[in-house]
Amino acid sequence: MSGFHKIADSHLTINGTKVKNNLPLVSSGIPSLDYVVGGGIPAGGIFAVEEDVLGSYSRVLTKYFLAEGVVCKHDLLVVSADENPKGIVKELPQPCVVQKEDSIPITPKDEMKIAWRYENLAKVESSFDNEINFGHHFDLSRYIDSDTIKNSNITYCYLKPDKNYQDHGFKNDLYMQLLAKIKTALSKEQYKRSSKEKNILRISIQSLGSPNWMAMDCNEEPLDNSYGQDLIKFMYCLRLLLQDTNAVVFVTIPAHLFDDDHIMNRLLYSIDNAVRIESFAGSDKEANPVYNEYHGLFHLTKLSALYSLVPFVPSSLDLAFKLKRKKFVIEKLHLPPELQESSEREQDDITATPRTCGGFKKKDIDF
Repeated sequence: MSGFHKIADSHLTINGTKVKNNLPLVSSGIPSLDYVVGGGIPAGGIFAVEEDVLGSYSRVLTKYFLAEGVVCKHDLLVVSADENPKGIVKELPQPCVVQKEDSIPITPKDEMKIAWRYENLAKVESSFDNEINFGHHFDLSRYIDSDTIKNSNITYCYLKPDKNYQDHGFKNDLYMQLLAKIKTALSKEQYKRSSKEKNILRISIQSLGSPNWMAMDCNEEPLDNSYGQDLIKFMYCLRLLLQDTNAVVFVTIPAHLFDDDHIMNRLLYSIDNAVRIESFAGSDKEANPVYNEYHGLFHLTKLSALYSLVPFVPSSLDLAFKLKRKKFVIEKLHLPPELQESSEREQDDITATPRTCGGFKKKDIDF
């Protein structure tokens, strides 16, 4: 047991981490997201986000992940093939203190006049923010100042096609470029589990699998057969590079662009945690009054079970999210009750009520 405590104590020396199952965890920057995935993102793991159609909400999650790293003084590697990653870092939210008004109000017992039988029942909270005390809270309306960004250890990787990368097993050389960048970064002693002076390396990969990652022929036409193979091979190689390291990969994937549904299913074999964002923007659910309190549904597609027999499963898998003015919140999906009588409902009651032998309706009979 003494050896176990020594190992656990060594993990606690890393700023911005906690230990679970003898494995350091880092926060995603969103307390409710940390809770639903089991307390945080494990070191040496891959966290994947299936992007919404417009990619706006997955971008918000990436900013939270990077902002948490800046506050905890973790090292960052920001990668993108679609845009300059410096533009993403310029918009990182500023840390803040949660206001009391954000908490759920407690109803005094004196006001429980009608529903007196429910006084002793536990209150149902939709938000998971109070379930875990880990990480920081951020204000989306304000950005981290430029001086703090300059003083942070951030490496930018803006990938572009390079003819120097040849005969590497990938049809698109961007994959090999990225693997080389990550391998070079992980070669530092501070990212190894056995190191005495260690730190966390947060790797953010934006829109992996977008059209820029497709293999092109000489006429710049996509090669359909090699597209999924490159992506699956890259994720497998990345999985091997991360073994026994203090690096965490946060990758967003535009899975809605894939022609083959099996590509994402095969990617999950090399991914520890995966979630999917279903935004209501542009869909029929946007005008549905049932979902008027939310901006979309939040799906858990894979939960990790590292160093344990079974993964953590939250109290509810019916999740939705809302983007408030200052924060991103994941909540239990609660459908509002139909309390008001409407003409359509009255019509349904008339048609659905069976008639008796005498031709009268049951509701017309007065006892």
